[in-house]
Amino acid sequence: MVVGAKISMQHVPSKGRISIMRIQNFTVRKRQSVIKIVYGTLLVVVAIVMLAIDPLKIVTNWIFDMKEGSFLYNIWEEPPYKLYAEVWVYNYTNVDKYMSGEDSVLKLEEVGPFLYQEFRTNSNITIDKDRGVMHITPHTALKFQRNMSLADTGDVHILAPNIALLAISTLLADKLGYLANAGAYYSINALGSKLFRNLTVEELLWGYEDPIVTIANGLLPGWIDFQKIGILDRFYAEKAETAELELGDVSKRFSIINWNDSPGIVEQGFTDLNTSILCNRVKGTYEGLMLPPNVPKDRVINIFRRQACRIYPFAFHKEINDQYGFNYYRFMMEQSAFNTSSPYACECRENCLPDGFVDVSNCYYGFPIALSKPHFLDTDPVQMSYYEGMKPDPEIHSSILDLEPTLGVPLALASKIQVNLAVRTSSGNPITRPFKNKVVPMLWLSLFCKEPPPTVLTLLRLRLVIAPPLIITIEVLLFLIGVYLGIHGFYRTFKPKYTIVETNDDKKRCIADADLFNVTENAAFNEDDVLAKEAVSLLSIREEDVELPNLMIDT
Repeated sequence: MVVGAKISMQHVPSKGRISIMRIQNFTVRKRQSVIKIVYGTLLVVVAIVMLAIDPLKIVTNWIFDMKEGSFLYNIWEEPPYKLYAEVWVYNYTNVDKYMSGEDSVLKLEEVGPFLYQEFRTNSNITIDKDRGVMHITPHTALKFQRNMSLADTGDVHILAPNIALLAISTLLADKLGYLANAGAYYSINALGSKLFRNLTVEELLWGYEDPIVTIANGLLPGWIDFQKIGILDRFYAEKAETAELELGDVSKRFSIINWNDSPGIVEQGFTDLNTSILCNRVKGTYEGLMLPPNVPKDRVINIFRRQACRIYPFAFHKEINDQYGFNYYRFMMEQSAFNTSSPYACECRENCLPDGFVDVSNCYYGFPIALSKPHFLDTDPVQMSYYEGMKPDPEIHSSILDLEPTLGVPLALASKIQVNLAVRTSSGNPITRPFKNKVVPMLWLSLFCKEPPPTVLTLLRLRLVIAPPLIITIEVLLFLIGVYLGIHGFYRTFKPKYTIVETNDDKKRCIADADLFNVTENAAFNEDDVLAKEAVSLLSIREEDVELPNLMIDT
């Protein structure tokens, strides 16, 4: 069927309708293109801003912001690290032969381990934002871990030097003359106190009774404020302590400002900062729970441990990446930390110890306690020659600190120290003569944490392993999507409005009827040539641009 020209022209829109439709089509297309340009520009700007401000750093600072109730605040209040104190005691196996002169050296047997978990808490945490400081009251307690120990401490017996007798005798030899020491000698004999004691490990660590201690406590309770003497009992004696830590200066964050209201160790000769030395200056040191961010390799980390009564330097050893999926630094205690040549050595004017030993007597009632590395590692070889059974090994007996340097988060720790008695004698008191000028080993302990807690490790992996590539991927995607939307929007805005399309369809074809296309002869267009041109132009508009009435003629 062929539709005539007059019928076909009834479906041709008027000039007004055609113009309105063209305007609507242009407006819709323009609006869509502008929206794409706006969104594209916005995404590009967001990507550039993210690159400039480093959102990872902002989130990290928010997580590590020190305020009440925050993640970091809870870490300080109840540290989640599993910290252990592993104790090894020395059993003297040939006392009779040595005392009789049959043996020239004392034979030692290492017994252990005896493991304790150390619980550290900090109460009364106050944060002074104006001054940029934090105040804490630290507490430390030990709990015995039987399943991780050799045996119950009360079931293991050893033969060990009598701490009370050696300590009091050495103190009297240092302070008093011949007559006073002679009187002490007879008093000790009368009391029945012996040079060696058969003790359980429990007694050696947590206290045993001795007549000397009983009398000293009765006569001088202000000095000897305990009735039993034990090594860990004195080291972990509960004391009212306070600490002030730095928060304002990021490069010194969490460093100690004052400990017990003093920037130094008074017992080690501190008077003021102007005359202080590295040995006794607490200010600027760290207690070990957290360190400042961005720790460089050339930085020496000074650790203060109240029980050790001394500052100990840790220097960079190597960089490791074989356990957690991110790089971390291993710091080791400096080899010379206990030596007299170390810049951290305290000044000595009298009763100086051999090389490799640290005098902490003023921190413990004046008792001649000397600290060293385990098994006399890096000490005067003369002292080593007095004993048999010492086996110093740097791999086993060195102290280390594993640290994630970007955030300043400790990962692992092994701080190893040996407790000894530095015996000095007087001619008036021969009871201690077998130990004359000897440093007598009692025990050594390792304070260690093998790995960070799961919450800390998860946070570190998110921050160091997952987040950086994820942030970069997001920034790149935002930028590329933004550029694509912008280019596409500009293209849609400025491309030609109409496209002439040539078609060749066998089933449906356009009938170029002279009545329809010959605008000069067709009466339907005589009235307005412009309207004719508008109608003709409609035939060139693509379907995708606008839906118009079908001007096609079926055949």
